[in-house]
Amino acid sequence: MVSGLVGNVGIIVAFKTNIQGLKMMKYTESFPIQFAPVAHVDAVIKRSQFRVTVLTSRLLRLEFSPTGEFEDRPSQALWYREQPVPKFEVGEENGRFYLNTNHLQLNYQLDAPQFTPEALNIALTENNTVWHYGDANPLNLQGTTRTLDRADGAIDLEEGLLSRSGWVVYDDSKRLVFDETGWLTNRNAPAGYQDLYFFGYGTDYKVCLSDFAKVAGPAPMVPRWSLGNWWSRYWAYAEDELLDLMDEFIAHEVPLSVCIVDMDWHLTNTGNDSTGWTGYTWNRDLFPDPKAFIAKLHQRNLKPRPIFILQKAFTTMRSRMQLWHNIWTLIQKTKRPSHF
Repeated sequence: MVSGLVGNVGIIVAFKTNIQGLKMMKYTESFPIQFAPVAHVDAVIKRSQFRVTVLTSRLLRLEFSPTGEFEDRPSQALWYREQPVPKFEVGEENGRFYLNTNHLQLNYQLDAPQFTPEALNIALTENNTVWHYGDANPLNLQGTTRTLDRADGAIDLEEGLLSRSGWVVYDDSKRLVFDETGWLTNRNAPAGYQDLYFFGYGTDYKVCLSDFAKVAGPAPMVPRWSLGNWWSRYWAYAEDELLDLMDEFIAHEVPLSVCIVDMDWHLTNTGNDSTGWTGYTWNRDLFPDPKAFIAKLHQRNLKPRPIFILQKAFTTMRSRMQLWHNIWTLIQKTKRPSHF
């Protein structure tokens, strides 16, 4: 096998977008979005329909494109592919491509018409574990779930980043991407395009989380008040009724940090297409003075959190993003912050 340190190999092709415009975008002066989505050229190796990006010695991006076109825009989850280039070696022998880092050994069949278990595998050098494309991961430690609504007992969880198998594959193929104006858009990728991220870390779970934070961005610390007790009940409370309940908690020395004001704070029967759990118009029969109500919750050292569920109202708009654009433009014009 012929091997050597990688230099500038191949041409990087993006899906019809101005990548330079994605370095730093500002939707408004108050809402800058900073991206670094394009990996260093020395970290990228392209072979016809296959492209691999060495993000860290334990994290590889694997792309297959039938047309040889690849995606460089930031996706919903992954914004920072520009990382320091780790040491690695590549080589080719008998129609197969090899890439070795300090922790991983990739083996790929160059003429494969798509990713298959026979065409693509990665070995973890520290424990000789070998992953083949499509392998199940029964030792995955699981992630989270979107909602606990109507849950009664155990529920299924999505796969997470940590696994006793020592590896995890994150499939980013169907995620939306940001265009040069800062809007989320479809990839318009060719049929059969795949965009996978292989994390190979053995039992060093901290490294896995650290590598993910490098490409996804660090998770901010939650505010201290959010760690306290929350009150939430799906009930059509009136203002006085809910404030009396908060006073009952105080009288019984039950500390609360957050008061969830559930769906009926706003109109749910509008007589038009937006009827249901959606909208921004306060129900003045239940909350005649919303500003005063929120102030009274603050006086009780509570964080009021009205719940927003936007569903049918969106169907009357030309697009969901246009709605948020209109809201943000109004905030900017009035120079008044949102209280929610």
